[in-house]
Amino acid sequence: MTGLFPSEDPRPSAERALLDRRIVLLSGTIDHQRASETAATIMTLDALGDDPVELRLNAESDSLDVAFALIDTIDVLAVQVNATVASTVGGTMAGVLAVCSHRRIGALGRIHFREPTADFSGPATDLQRQATDLETRVLQYVRRLAEATRQPFEHVEADLRLGRHLSAETALGYGIVDEIVGP
Repeated sequence: MTGLFPSEDPRPSAERALLDRRIVLLSGTIDHQRASETAATIMTLDALGDDPVELRLNAESDSLDVAFALIDTIDVLAVQVNATVASTVGGTMAGVLAVCSHRRIGALGRIHFREPTADFSGPATDLQRQATDLETRVLQYVRRLAEATRQPFEHVEADLRLGRHLSAETALGYGIVDEIVGP
């Protein structure tokens, strides 16, 4: 075995090389399966060493399940998870970025805040319960984002509702990133 992952690992060699350097790429529209796979990869890296994990984000999702799968994983790890935004982070992935230990963004990077969405189905009594659960989880998400950015809860809530876009400079001032990298 030359790296952290065995040679019979089915991942392409470029991805394995990144994982050996403790770098995890997360891009595109993230569904629950991809979030679970990413959480498992980060947990594996946590178990294999004490060095920080670097999460490279160019991702979006409007799902709270996706966001909390990653946020909750990052919260329980023994290692630091740092994040870098090369291009765009949107929707609930902004919350994932926000809870990382050190957060960077490329000079041309963008953050797009927007409210989480959900699909409901079933009898009216189930719909009411689902709506109440969603409201509770949205408040929890907004609270986590507000704590991480040190912005007032009401400010974050309004920015999500308005679908606010942040440039790299604005994201730095907002507190969702710690540093701008690159030209």
